[in-house]
Amino acid sequence: MAAAAVAKEFGEIPKRPLGKTGLDVTILGLGGARVGNLRDEKQAVATIQRCRELGVNYFDTAAAGAYGLSQKRYGIALGTDNKDLIFGTKTRHRTAAHSELDLNQSLANLKRDYIDLYMIHNVMHEEDIEFIFGPRGVMEMAEKAKRDGKIRHIGFTGHMDPRVLRKMVGMYDWASVLIPLSVSDGANRKFSFEHTTMPAALEKSMGVIAMKTTGVAGLLKQPGATLDECLNYVWSLPISTAILGCDSVEQVDADVKLAIGTEASRMSDAQMEKVRAKWANADFKKLETWKVDQMPSTLA
Repeated sequence: MAAAAVAKEFGEIPKRPLGKTGLDVTILGLGGARVGNLRDEKQAVATIQRCRELGVNYFDTAAAGAYGLSQKRYGIALGTDNKDLIFGTKTRHRTAAHSELDLNQSLANLKRDYIDLYMIHNVMHEEDIEFIFGPRGVMEMAEKAKRDGKIRHIGFTGHMDPRVLRKMVGMYDWASVLIPLSVSDGANRKFSFEHTTMPAALEKSMGVIAMKTTGVAGLLKQPGATLDECLNYVWSLPISTAILGCDSVEQVDADVKLAIGTEASRMSDAQMEKVRAKWANADFKKLETWKVDQMPSTLA
């Protein structure tokens, strides 16, 4: 479909600043895990290309693990003419040597000589923070790679403990944080990334990237839940973008239409509070299985 025809049919996806980076990202970003794990590579490539065709400019991926073949498929689908796009990728390693291998693999797979946003993946606990900043740790590699021009910005991710991530926010001049944000997380005031991690990140002008916006689809199985409400709630937060998992052209089309309409239907504070109240009695442990046991901590 020609670009003009796409714009006429769909409109333009809103963009927001990625914190203090100077980059503007579409409020819908493509998450890499689902396209990376599709059995049908042609379908994965078509899904990625449809995102670009409709104006998505933020593509999330990682070097290994659950993200499967996403980096290689991004390279196939998007080619070398990709400087108008913003890539966020991650390393799960904690040593400089292993994470450097990840970075070089990412550059090759994405057909890039630099990564826009390089993230320390899945920060889990206080000991993890010590490894990250320890001798010959991943941060030594990341800072060197940034000086060498291989990385433009450094961020981190996590989904287990919002208190640990709040501490992580204060450890460095980060560009961004990728965290689970959803209607259930917002309602779960005692153990919430929205109420614990996000305010600290915004105080430092970090870009906030949302994931698990539908609770890995678990929220949509609950009575009265809708995709529209789940996404509109998260897009009404002061985030930069939300990464969504898509595995078909049709799903991309549907999500893009919701993203385009969200600015006109952005929730007020009162409306968001009403949504939180609706989910206040949800079974959070069942709906948010990625969080650690929600017990008291020295970080509370």
